[in-house]
Amino acid sequence: MADTKKTEVRFSVDADYLAALQSRLGLKKSSDLTKVALTLLDWASDEVVHDRTILSANKQGKDIHRLVIPELNNISKSNL
Repeated sequence: MADTKKTEVRFSVDADYLAALQSRLGLKKSSDLTKVALTLLDWASDEVVHDRTILSANKQGKDIHRLVIPELNNISKSNL
């Protein structure tokens, strides 16, 4: 296995918010939550690169909402 360069990321977040989110997702460690969050953001950014729109809908396919993360608008057309 090749060595991979790693970066440690630190940030402050409300403890109750973090605990509630970890509990909702069934995660024990905040580092696991961070990995899941980054995986989701990576996927979302890749969808934008491929000129796709991310939507959610109820089980009947109605009440559609578009994911809005302003930072995804920072993806330049050169990435397409």
